[in-house]
Amino acid sequence: MAGANRPGPQCEYNVPEDVEDGTMCRAESPLPGPVGVIEGQPWPSAAAPLTSPVYTSTVEVLFSIAPQLTWDGFQRAAYDKLNAALQEQANTLLRRGNITYQEMENLVNARNSSLLRIRDRLTSFGEMYSEILKPGASLRGAEQLLREKGSMEAVLESVGNTRQVVDRIGIVSRIGGPVTIILEISIASVVIAQAPPREKGRVAAKQVGGSFFGVLGGSGGLWAGCAGGAALVSWSLVIPYVGEGAAGTGCLVGGLLGGLGIGFAARKGGERIGEGAYQFITELHWTK
Repeated sequence: MAGANRPGPQCEYNVPEDVEDGTMCRAESPLPGPVGVIEGQPWPSAAAPLTSPVYTSTVEVLFSIAPQLTWDGFQRAAYDKLNAALQEQANTLLRRGNITYQEMENLVNARNSSLLRIRDRLTSFGEMYSEILKPGASLRGAEQLLREKGSMEAVLESVGNTRQVVDRIGIVSRIGGPVTIILEISIASVVIAQAPPREKGRVAAKQVGGSFFGVLGGSGGLWAGCAGGAALVSWSLVIPYVGEGAAGTGCLVGGLLGGLGIGFAARKGGERIGEGAYQFITELHWTK
């Protein structure tokens, strides 16, 4: 076994006296163990890759925006399900025929109402991004849609349509967000567990402070970056349809950059605040 054999020839040489003679080599063998581990040195920690500097820093950066995007992603999923149910009702009316104006108007109003209700639950970044793509004050009613599409059948065929780009962003957020949150909790737990016994409290305060302020900074950075990015391309709003998409892209890119950058900076500040608070509390002496 590597790291456990004695140097020198084996078998007929250096054979202990208590090994019986025989026609084949009979010598003592080391106990089974991992190859390449040097005797007397600790085994490599399984948590070492989890807490490597590059990996840890990457997760810390992403965690600053993960909770907000995760929340918005699940709200988007709820909105998609509501729209799918409305579209199924519309399809039932289309198969039946003899659609009345009141039935069409009820479905359009239900779609607009569900959109506004879900939008109220979004984060500040998600609400701003949604407002840029489809302002709530300018949602089209049944009469306007009927003029644009020409028939009630055409209106009902698209009553449950959603933006595919936003749907894809929602899917990525619902998958990547929870994974990042789990990794952040795992890394923080490992770092605290590996700290020396007398330093566990200080390390825990540092990790909690960093995570808390990182999320706060990420939330503010998402909103500020979205506002700044949309403002840079606000001139495009004069172009119908194209302008909304350009402003939405500017909001999304600016929000992600702002959330990641400001969130990471806030995390580092939060780590110092948490560590300082722990030191202040533990070193505080009460006097009469």
